[in-house]
Amino acid sequence: MPAKRRTDPSQAMAEAEAALTRAGIKFTRKTDFHLKVQAFNFWPTTGKFTRDGDHKKADKYGLPLFIRLLNEAGLATAQPLNPVDDPAAFIVQRPPQEPGFETY
Repeated sequence: MPAKRRTDPSQAMAEAEAALTRAGIKFTRKTDFHLKVQAFNFWPTTGKFTRDGDHKKADKYGLPLFIRLLNEAGLATAQPLNPVDDPAAFIVQRPPQEPGFETY
């Protein structure tokens, strides 16, 4: 069964480019519908991906699987984010305001 096409291919391409950039993956945009990462090809509108020289059809589709494949191939250079468990890390400590200069 073929993958379902998106109604807006430019949105699918923008999402794919943003995700690959966040993952630290260098890619080239071959056409309005095709991205290439070294020997890997990806079509964001359908989610299909192949590797140069493969003659069998891929049975899995999607951007997350494509990024995982590139990560396993060592092509993703972004470091994973560390979770922050301490709420104090999100609180900005500001010095007390001078009297008469309150901010709203």
